[in-house]
Amino acid sequence: MCNVIIKGYHHNQEVYERYTENEIFYLALNFTSSCHYGCLYCFVGLYDLNTKTRYDLSLDKRKMLLDEAKNLGAKTLVIPGRGEPFLDENFWSTIEYAAKLGYWIVITTNGFHLNNEKIHRIRQLPISLYLKADSLDPSVYEKMVGIKDSYPVFRRNLENLLNDFHRPEGVGNKIISRLGINSVVTKQTIDSIEDVYNFCREHFIFYTCRSPVKTGGSVGTWEYLVGSDVEKLQVIGNKYSSRPFTSATPKGQCGIYRFGVTVENNGDIYVCPDARENFQPIGNVNHNSLSELIRIRNQKYPLNSESGYCFVKLHRNPEMLHEIS
Repeated sequence: MCNVIIKGYHHNQEVYERYTENEIFYLALNFTSSCHYGCLYCFVGLYDLNTKTRYDLSLDKRKMLLDEAKNLGAKTLVIPGRGEPFLDENFWSTIEYAAKLGYWIVITTNGFHLNNEKIHRIRQLPISLYLKADSLDPSVYEKMVGIKDSYPVFRRNLENLLNDFHRPEGVGNKIISRLGINSVVTKQTIDSIEDVYNFCREHFIFYTCRSPVKTGGSVGTWEYLVGSDVEKLQVIGNKYSSRPFTSATPKGQCGIYRFGVTVENNGDIYVCPDARENFQPIGNVNHNSLSELIRIRNQKYPLNSESGYCFVKLHRNPEMLHEIS
């Protein structure tokens, strides 16, 4: 699985090293916070899911942000999945504008809201999809997402993606895929990870799995999800994950943290998509330019280039840092 990478997400290390600290390769832009799933480990937390805030960035503001990020060197637009991106009312207008600017777009999605029409549409655009799937066992899957009868819908959409979207290409010693799957390793899913890994290996799908980050929803469910099994979960994550981070560089850095910036759906700037709860925003794109906010970020949180460095785990659950070191 180590030679499978996601198109638009993974590049040669030299590509990243050309960037200065005041430039970005990744723009991580969260869309709506709406999501009808109730994942117990969600980094957002159930307190503000299924809501649409009046503070969401307008389509015009998103376009301006995409323009500004492009001028700062951004090549990849990442939609991390604060909510479910396909529920956003400006989803298609935003990604089509980004495509015209030359971005490659990586979308994290639960896959539930896909259909044949949407799959056909995204196939025509420069898009890679990153699906959330903690298990291919229906009962475990539905326990983790909190939605009864959701697995058949997810599985049907996954099969449609394999048939009509997924076309892995061999380039040199690598296989470039537009489809990835990420699992969260918990006490409930630990026996499912090998099956998901083997499924991805069979179909040349990029695969990562990580233990929960102690933020958002997992704060209140930590004992249930992790408890005393910290080391056991780490072993599984290290064994089956292709890279330590979804956006990891060949050097093992977190690409979005080290070579990007995260913009929340309300315009707040954070160090990375997970660094929300208990972290103050660096600023807001409604009040300052993106270039100014990046300079402030670099002064407040000097960028760490060490392999395996995780900003959020350092601050929220440092006992798990050796999982990725």
